[in-house]
Amino acid sequence: MSIRDESLPGSVSMDPIRVLHVDDDAECTATVAEFLERAASPSELLHATTASDALERLETTEIDCIVSEYALPDADGLAFLAAVREAHEDVPFVFFTGSGSESLASEATGAGATDYVPKGEDDEQYATLAERTVSAVETSRAHLQRERKIQAIETAQEGISLLDADGRLVYVNRAYADLYGYEPAEMIGEHWELLYPEDEVETAHEEIIPAVFAEGDWHGETIGRRKDGSTFVESHSLSTTGNGDMICMVQDITDRKERERTLERYETIIDALGDPVYTVDADGRYEFVNDAYAEMTGYAKHELVGQHVSFLLDEASVERGEDCVRSLLSEDTTGYQGTYEITVETSAGEPIRCEDHVSLLPLEDGRYRGVAGVVRDITERTRRERELEQYETILETIPDEVYSLDPDGYFTRIVPPINADVTTTGYTPDELVGEHVSRLLDAEDIAEGEAEIAALLSADDREHASFEMEIITVDGERVPIENHIATLPSDEDGRFQSTVGVLRNITERKARERELKAQNERLDRFASIVSHDLRNPLNVAQGRLEQARENPDCDGEDLEAVAWAHDRMEVLIENILAIAQERDPSPEIEPIELAPLVEGCWQHVETANATLRIETDAVVRADRPRLTQLLENLIRNAIEHGGPEVTLTVGDCADADGGGVFVADDGPGISPAERETVFESGYSGDGGGTGLGLAIVEQIAGAHGWTVTVQKGERGGARFDITGIDLIDR
Repeated sequence: MSIRDESLPGSVSMDPIRVLHVDDDAECTATVAEFLERAASPSELLHATTASDALERLETTEIDCIVSEYALPDADGLAFLAAVREAHEDVPFVFFTGSGSESLASEATGAGATDYVPKGEDDEQYATLAERTVSAVETSRAHLQRERKIQAIETAQEGISLLDADGRLVYVNRAYADLYGYEPAEMIGEHWELLYPEDEVETAHEEIIPAVFAEGDWHGETIGRRKDGSTFVESHSLSTTGNGDMICMVQDITDRKERERTLERYETIIDALGDPVYTVDADGRYEFVNDAYAEMTGYAKHELVGQHVSFLLDEASVERGEDCVRSLLSEDTTGYQGTYEITVETSAGEPIRCEDHVSLLPLEDGRYRGVAGVVRDITERTRRERELEQYETILETIPDEVYSLDPDGYFTRIVPPINADVTTTGYTPDELVGEHVSRLLDAEDIAEGEAEIAALLSADDREHASFEMEIITVDGERVPIENHIATLPSDEDGRFQSTVGVLRNITERKARERELKAQNERLDRFASIVSHDLRNPLNVAQGRLEQARENPDCDGEDLEAVAWAHDRMEVLIENILAIAQERDPSPEIEPIELAPLVEGCWQHVETANATLRIETDAVVRADRPRLTQLLENLIRNAIEHGGPEVTLTVGDCADADGGGVFVADDGPGISPAERETVFESGYSGDGGGTGLGLAIVEQIAGAHGWTVTVQKGERGGARFDITGIDLIDR
C-alpha cells in the first residue's frame, strides 16, 4: 500500500512492483526474483515463457514492468515489443538478454524499449537489472502522476496559471484563458498587469504581492479586465512555489456578487418595511425571521430559527396555515399567494391577532419547499371592527333615526328607529339613499342646516349642533323634528367629506310645550290677580285699620287680630307669587358673601326678640334674589315655630360633600315622623302657616343643584342642612 499521496509533488510510491518476466530459462527467472526482492521497493514477479503467454497475461493482469529475453521460442524481442506497444504504450519494457549487441540495444531503444541490460556471468548484472527495473517503474509512475496533474489542471473549472519571478505567465489552463477572453498561447510570456485595471495593478504592487511573499499566500477579491476591455469580479488566490514563482487561481464571481447585492437590497427593503417577515421550510420550521418578527414575538432570531411554527401559533392558526398551503398547491388554484388570520403568542404570553400574507417559495422539481410570509398586527384593526360593530348595533337599537349626507346634501345612509322598517318620513331607506334632502325639507330648513354645517366647519371649538325643522312625510304631512348634526373628519387633503345626524320626532314635546305655554299664561294671569287684584283690597283694609287704631273707641285686641290677619295675608300673597314666578330653571350665578346676606335677611323679617348667631365666613356661588328668599323663609319658619325669643344659628356643615351650610334654631324642633313631609306644598306643622315657605326653600335649592334636609339640631331645635353648594376658597 502507499504511505504517501501520489497527488503530492515529489512523493515516492511504496506500492509493490509487479514485474512480468518473459524467458524460458527458469533458473534466470528465479535469480531475477531473488534480486528484485533485495531491491528498495517491494516487488512481485510473474513469469511467462513465450510472447503469446505474456500478451495473454497482460490482458488480465495489471503489470508495472516487463522484463523480456530477446530470443523467445515463438517470436523475437522486437516483435514482442511491438505487440506490447500496440495496447500498452506506457508500460516500462526492459530487455534482459544474453544474445544482444550494441546495435540491437540501439534498435530496441528506438522501437520503444525503456532499457536494455545484457546478461552476464556474475550476479552484478542481476543487481543492475533490479535497480533499473525499479527506476523504470518509479519514472513511469512519476510521469503518469504528472500527466494526471496536468489533465486535472487543464480540465479544472477554476482558472489556473503559473507566473515566473518577473511576473510573466509561463502557463495558463483553458479556464484561465477563457476568463480573460484570450487563447492560452496569447497569454504565455505576457505580464500579469495586462489582465487588471490601473487601480488594481497599483493595489497589487502595494499590498497583494508583498503579502504573498511575506505570508506565502493571499486570497481576496479583485477586478479582472478581459481582452475586450470589460471587467468582472474575481475570487483571486496567490501562493508561492518556493523558487520565486507564483501559482494563481481565479474564479469569476460577478454573478455571485450580483446575487449578494440583490440579496442585500432585498434584506434592506425587508428591514425598511418594518413588517415582520419570515420563511418556513416544507416541514413547517422557521428558516428565516427578520428583526421586526423577532421584536414582535419577544424572542431573539436564533431562538426562532429551527423551531416549528407551533412554537408561536395556536393550534387553530397552524391548521388555517396548512389549509392555506394545501389550497395554494391544489391544481384548482392558479395563484401562489394567500391570506389568513393567526394568533401569535409572544414570549411574555401575550396573544397578538395578526393577518398572515403568505407566498409559496419556488418549487424544486415540483416539490413544495415552504412559504414566505409577511405578518401584520391587526389587534387594533380588530378592536376597531368590534367597536364598529358595537356602533352599528347602537345605531340599530336607538329610538331615533340616523342618517349621513355627502357634501352636496345627498343621503348616503339612513338607519330607521329601532324595530322600524321605514324612516320617520314613511319612506324606506332604499328609497331615500341617493336622494337630495330637498325631497324632505323646504328651502328655509335646508338653508338653516347649511348654515349650521358651515359654522361647524369654521369653528374649532364646536363639534356638533342642534336645530329644529319640519320634515315632509311621504303623505305630505309636516312633522316637527330636532336635528342633531356633526361633521365627519376631513380627508387627507383637508376636504369636507360628510355630515351625520340624528333625527328626533318632537311632535309630543311640541304639544307639551304648547300646553305648558298655555298653563304659564294662565299662571301669569293668576299671579297678576294675586299681585294686583288681591293686594288692592288688602291695602284698603290695612289703611282702614290704621284709621281705626286712631279711634279711641275701637277695641285694641280686635284691631291687633285684624293686623295679624293682614300680615298673614301678605305672607300668603308673597309665597303664592314666589311659586308662580319660580319657572326659570337657570339661576343667574354670582359670588355672594353669606354672612352679610344673612344679616340683611334678618333685618327684613319680623324677628321680635329672637337672636341671630353667624358662624360662617363662606362665599357661595348662587342667584342672589333666590338665595335671599331661601334664607328669609328659613328665618321666618324658625321664628314662627320657635317663638319670639328663639336663637337662630347659621354655620358651615363640617362633613358636607361639595360644601354646605346649615340654619338651626333652639325651638321645639320637628319630629322625625314629620321630617319627610315638611317640604310638601301646603304642609304646616301647627296649622298657622301657609305651608309654602319650606316648599319654596326646597324648590330654590333644587334649581341650584343643592340638597336640603332637616334633622335635630345640637340645641334640640330644627336644623336645615343645605349641601352641594359651590364654595369659593378665601
